[in-house]
Amino acid sequence: MKKTLLSLAIAIFSMSAFAQSEKPVYNETTNTGYETFADAFAAINSGDECTLIITGQVDITSRMTFDGSKKATVTIKGKDADASLVYKIGDAIMFIMKQQAQLTFENITIDGNNCKKNRSLIEAENKGLTLRNVTIKNYNSTNTNGIINIKNSGWGVFENVIVENCEENNFFHLQRNSSTVKGVNKFNCKLAEGIFLKNEGVTAGNDITITLAAASPAVDTKVVEGCDNPAYFTLANEGLKLTAKDGNLVVADDTESGINDIVEADNSDAPVEYYNLQGVKVNNPDKGIYIMRQGTKVRKVIL
Repeated sequence: MKKTLLSLAIAIFSMSAFAQSEKPVYNETTNTGYETFADAFAAINSGDECTLIITGQVDITSRMTFDGSKKATVTIKGKDADASLVYKIGDAIMFIMKQQAQLTFENITIDGNNCKKNRSLIEAENKGLTLRNVTIKNYNSTNTNGIINIKNSGWGVFENVIVENCEENNFFHLQRNSSTVKGVNKFNCKLAEGIFLKNEGVTAGNDITITLAAASPAVDTKVVEGCDNPAYFTLANEGLKLTAKDGNLVVADDTESGINDIVEADNSDAPVEYYNLQGVKVNNPDKGIYIMRQGTKVRKVIL
């Protein structure tokens, strides 16, 4: 009889735990499920270290601020391929990290819901933001800090991050400390003066376009630490390019190339030819940055 009651109690507990885990937001650490992200957020206390599992589409209906009352370390992880956090806020930043809070997004889509706002989506002020296997899409920021803003003593880690369908100010603004990049990424970033990216394993197909905020960046200024392949990064500053030096990518003069989106005539029917950045013709180009010539039209392209 006692064994039967024990088995029944275990079965009831297991069913309850399963029911909790199937809710849209599930705190894996406390084994508690929530119907809304706001409810899960409200249950987080200062000092907590927890993982929130997201199932399907979850709406963010108000700003989530990790301040003095929520000095927490939180991982927000997608459970399935449809896992997404959708911007449903009137006019506010989606997530703000203050007071030593640390936030990680993993295996998830952050969807701006085709909004156009004078706000960033995420802002890190004091500690860290990690984006791992994350897609950011459908958001246009009119704010000069872009869609991701790393400020004060904040830092970022970006691994396999894709930005798509974000047309205005679609950059990560890295203002303090140097952020780390890994894997294959596709996004734009703006580096404040004296700030550089740390490469910890970007691979072929990585496509990060960098704009240096300095008005006249000096030649040999370090832009990417720990990388000797300029094909993985593009420098957007006019008349400048990246070149390898001492195991890093640094600023170099690009005025000698003489190729800067030159359009002499419409030759849409002319055959297309590709050349690498050293001017060597490439018959079957793979992913990367090339010079494309079609008739008298010559421009740099990213494949």
